[in-house]
Amino acid sequence: MSEVKQSSKRKLSLILLAAGMAVSLAAAALPHAGPGQGYVFTYYSDASHSEEVGGMAYGSCGEPFDWGTHTRYFTYVKVTCNPNP
Repeated sequence: MSEVKQSSKRKLSLILLAAGMAVSLAAAALPHAGPGQGYVFTYYSDASHSEEVGGMAYGSCGEPFDWGTHTRYFTYVKVTCNPNP
């Protein structure tokens, strides 16, 4: 195999590794929902929080949902519910 092809494969491997690590770190940043807990996120178009553009929820307090756009402008609340409905 030529040196150019090996170099290209190494670069591609490093790019894929970096992308995988970024996804893993983003998932690890979400708060953990324990038994009887859930989180509801609301995403906004800008820092004024005047226009909702998306939402997401997960945990054990209802069906998970995810809609719209995720932005860096968000709020979230922790919800407590009965873990054994």
